[in-house]
Amino acid sequence: MIDAVELYGLEALDDPFREEFEYARALLDGPEWEHGLEKLETLAYAGSMLSTICVAGCMLKGWYDHEDLPGAEAWYRVAAEAGYSAAFIGLGITNYRMGRFSDALVAYEKAAAKGHPPAYHGLACLYWYGEGVPLDRQHALALWRQGASLGHPKARHELARVLLHGYGGLRGRIEGLRYAFRQAAEILRGTDPKPRSDKPMKPLSTVH
Repeated sequence: MIDAVELYGLEALDDPFREEFEYARALLDGPEWEHGLEKLETLAYAGSMLSTICVAGCMLKGWYDHEDLPGAEAWYRVAAEAGYSAAFIGLGITNYRMGRFSDALVAYEKAAAKGHPPAYHGLACLYWYGEGVPLDRQHALALWRQGASLGHPKARHELARVLLHGYGGLRGRIEGLRYAFRQAAEILRGTDPKPRSDKPMKPLSTVH
């Protein structure tokens, strides 16, 4: 069973359809994924913000046989207006892919204001490449460090990558090695599991 709180934080407790969402979302990881997606759509139309976010993620990741960025944006916006941090992350990713970097910045900043860890990774990418903001790699490093300190895996991965490539000097390389070793240890412990063979050949619908 999927744990909605683990996926989306304590805001998940505000969704009155949380248990139904957890059941439907779990179906996406198995052979009945199409049935799960249908259930999520039904729950989204009934007012489940968790399901709304998940349906948007499926559109974003191509579960409907093609990437539907405008559709994903519309669904994410519904949940964002309800105050869900994960929806702001989805909006940020969607706007980024549409080349609307300033809109992505606003969405990520709103999620960061709520303390949502993936937001720091999204903001760091914008500052690292100077997209929608002045290029500022020191600020990007600080944002990745903040995301990494909150346990966000992508922030830790990117931080390790750029530091090992020499950004931050010798101290940076040492710091990068520490993050890289930590990731390797998590893989060996099995906390970063490989996809099972019984999963559908579709990307996961979550956005963080």
